[in-house]
Amino acid sequence: ANFVPGHLTLTVNRGETVHLSMLLLGSEKRDVTWKYNGNYHYMTHWNEMVNRTAVLTLENVAIANRGIYSASYMGDTPLHGAWMRLIVRVCPNRKWGPNCDKECPACVIGYCMETVLCPPGFDGDALRDRACREGMFGRSCQQSCGSDLNCKGLRFCLPDPYGCSCASGLVWDSLFLLLLPACPNDMYGPDCKLSCKCQNGFCKRFSGCTCPTGWRGQSCEKPVPDWAPQILELEGNLEWNLNSTPKIFCSATGNPLPSHNSIELRKLDSTVLKASRTIMDSNKSTAVFEIPQLNAQQGGLWECRVSTNGGQDSRKFNLTVKEPPVPTTVPTLLEKKSKQLLVLPGDTYRGDGPILFTKILYKPEKNGNSWSSIIVYSDKKPITLMNLEPSTRYHVCVQLSRPGEGGEGAPGPETIMETDCPGSLFSFQGCPILHKIVTKIIHSAAPTMSSLPTDCFVYVVKRGHQTTNGHARDNQIKYEFSSAIYLPPMGHLKKKILTSTQKFRGSCRLFSSSCLLCVVEPTVQPEIDISSVEGRNATVRWRLPANSGVNARTASGFLVQLYGPPPHSEKLQEETTVLNVLSTRFHNLEYQRDYTVVVRLVNCGSQGPPSKPYQFRIHSQAGTAAGDNYQLLVAVVGSVTVTCVTILLALLALFFIRKMLLNRRRTFTYQSGSGEETILQFNSGTLTLTRRPKPTPEALTYPILEWEDIKFEDVIGEGNFGQVIKAMVKKDGNKMSAAIKMLKEFASENDHRDFAGELEVLCKLGQHPNIINLIGACENRGYLYIAIEYAPYGNLLDFLRKSRVLETDPAFAKEHGTASTLTSQQLLQFAVDVATGMHYLSDKQFIHRDLAARNVLVGDNLVAKIADFGLSRGEEVYVKKTMGRLPVRWMAIESLNYSVYTTKSDVWSFGVLLWEIVSLGGTPYCGMTCAELYEKLPQGFRMEKPKNCDDEVYELMKQCWRDRPYERPPFSQISVQLSRMQEARKAYVNMALFENFTYAGIDATAEEA
Repeated sequence: ANFVPGHLTLTVNRGETVHLSMLLLGSEKRDVTWKYNGNYHYMTHWNEMVNRTAVLTLENVAIANRGIYSASYMGDTPLHGAWMRLIVRVCPNRKWGPNCDKECPACVIGYCMETVLCPPGFDGDALRDRACREGMFGRSCQQSCGSDLNCKGLRFCLPDPYGCSCASGLVWDSLFLLLLPACPNDMYGPDCKLSCKCQNGFCKRFSGCTCPTGWRGQSCEKPVPDWAPQILELEGNLEWNLNSTPKIFCSATGNPLPSHNSIELRKLDSTVLKASRTIMDSNKSTAVFEIPQLNAQQGGLWECRVSTNGGQDSRKFNLTVKEPPVPTTVPTLLEKKSKQLLVLPGDTYRGDGPILFTKILYKPEKNGNSWSSIIVYSDKKPITLMNLEPSTRYHVCVQLSRPGEGGEGAPGPETIMETDCPGSLFSFQGCPILHKIVTKIIHSAAPTMSSLPTDCFVYVVKRGHQTTNGHARDNQIKYEFSSAIYLPPMGHLKKKILTSTQKFRGSCRLFSSSCLLCVVEPTVQPEIDISSVEGRNATVRWRLPANSGVNARTASGFLVQLYGPPPHSEKLQEETTVLNVLSTRFHNLEYQRDYTVVVRLVNCGSQGPPSKPYQFRIHSQAGTAAGDNYQLLVAVVGSVTVTCVTILLALLALFFIRKMLLNRRRTFTYQSGSGEETILQFNSGTLTLTRRPKPTPEALTYPILEWEDIKFEDVIGEGNFGQVIKAMVKKDGNKMSAAIKMLKEFASENDHRDFAGELEVLCKLGQHPNIINLIGACENRGYLYIAIEYAPYGNLLDFLRKSRVLETDPAFAKEHGTASTLTSQQLLQFAVDVATGMHYLSDKQFIHRDLAARNVLVGDNLVAKIADFGLSRGEEVYVKKTMGRLPVRWMAIESLNYSVYTTKSDVWSFGVLLWEIVSLGGTPYCGMTCAELYEKLPQGFRMEKPKNCDDEVYELMKQCWRDRPYERPPFSQISVQLSRMQEARKAYVNMALFENFTYAGIDATAEEA
């Protein structure tokens, strides 16, 4: 640049005369052009320049004159020139107010507004009360330059009307383009514009005149009389915790100002406490007192005393010492599981309240070097200890805390709590009963757990009789009993004296020197009753005998084993289920091969007797079940039986047909007001519109449920216009769980039409394992209720988000190195299930129109089922003509632009759903509005690949999001591609915790659009 401005900004009052100056760096004798806001304003001839400075004079400035002024040589580019800004106040000098009719208070420097606005580096009201000390600047002296810079080289700008200036005590050297380190003699302030004129004392370039003791005033011209100190700030009641380190502040003013040794704390017992440090400002001194390791004797009445040459002042305050609370009773164990303990803290404690929070401390009895803890802000509710080790003893104690520093008390008394065996088991822990049984171990060397057998028969006799255990491997262990507790397989406890002929079947381990741990071995044999084959996947179901008495006390679950064909009968797969799940699914089996399944109960490692082997075969065509010969026989017998029954029923048909029509069928018909429908068809990217008459609506017949046969239970889902309630329904004499869908009272006509449309779709679709199937419907008091299959795991979106274990249980995530409780195979299976269900829908020529993770339910065995058919249509092409709520983030381009829906638009939605699965329930296009989607999707914008997603899966997403509908893959092809991925057993969705792992964003408000 060839110029340097005299000021970066200049603030003036309206009506004043201002001189704008530019310093020339070169010695060229050329004219200077001035521009105002980029337009030519004035020219300074080179002969008019003095000391190489070009000056532009503006007289009687007005608001119109404020703006940017620049100077450059005539004909040069503006980049070689310089700029400055002129700020013009609305009011004239020393006037303010809406009409500029109010007088400003007197001030040495500053800008007149409602009150005086001090420039950077000063603080005060009417007169300049004080300037910033060295190293500080800004309004009210709140900003610091830092010890290294010391404000050298600092020029800063603040909002109008301050503008830009140097820091206090510095001046801008236009010639050398730097800030000089000091002001000239007798000058101070920003840009060194103010004069000290000190009569006493000396001039400090930051704050002006520094007066010696006894003098005051702007020029130190007035003597200062001494006056007594006065305590300004001190609380009357202070409360601190025992053993804490309280800090007590006492502030005082006076002349002279109280010094460090002038302020002290005194107690009635003559204890004197000196200040640890004192902060001295221009008008007050603040002493800080610290009491290390506060004890009870230091509580009571204290006094802050200030003494100077001007006099003395004192003020009393009370210091209360609070004792942190310490529990006096051990916590109570309310419930235990294999990995959890439900603990209730004790009610009593010594010390002072109130209780701020309760901390449960726990660690394993063995190898427990450090305590783990859980903090809850309640002392009355039970606390659950999670992620524990099964069959492990833990030290547990409680620590309480009250408000304030050092408010955490010492831990209370410890107790021992023990987790259950894996699953829900029948076991004795802590020996509350068995310590009455086993009174003495005769053998001197106590056996270890590893030396005991898995299963043992324990002979129990009366006191005074000794016997060896009947098991060959355990014949050296001898016990003496005084009484016994009989443990039958049912798990019921009966205290009695046993004879030598009675025995207990189960797993026993020596738990301590005087304690046995015994677990009942299951004795019930499950019965496999059916299997179903779908492609290369087989589902096996079983049941327990009636009145078997099996419950969570006698068994923890089922072990299902799959074997190959004889003679080798190699074990191929093994699955476990919890006790209330009576089915499992085997995936990717081989065609034309026989399989055998065996099911047995398990309980804490003990296995019950196996079921009878069940055989089935995977044929080349999916859906052919095992046991063809048996089914052929059933079919023949069934045909004969049906023929006979038909002849008998024909005689009764004339009498009951009318009643059957009324009670077991109901017609529900609706149609739109228009007699025509618009058909849009895509052909090589061309959009063709035709019209055809609408077909006559057919009567809709659905299976009836009686109102009395529905027993409502809990609300499991609710939206703006409808809700879903779990219920027990009775159909054809059988009771089953169901989800009842119903509309709310204020639902619109469109909502009722869509709801009836969903019932129509469910009736026409029939049954399929990957869609939510219809159970029946009921009409009561003018309201329609639809009963569908109950999915115990809820919708897929919530299920995916709950699996984000890094958010719900970070300790578990880091321990196992995983970001989800779901595996890559399970996530891929969800996609396969949905693709299979959509293939079935497309074969039926149904368009879903609202395919998203929130509309997919997770049933037994984590089978995904498509649901929510409220927007579905049984047409090849559907054109929406009504205004309703739209799932914009899942809609294809042609649906957004033309309101056209086809199976290909469902394919687009499936791509978004696949992205939801991979991202564990992220919000599509998170951070974007619907308006942005309308604009950017036709331009080729698509969602980025999730970091944990394989390229092959993302390529399938992009195929679903192609612009031209006919270029998108059909659901049959998508289903095949995903099935092949699953068979490859590759981690297509990486759930490992890699570096910088983050979950996809969730925006609940955006999902409503």
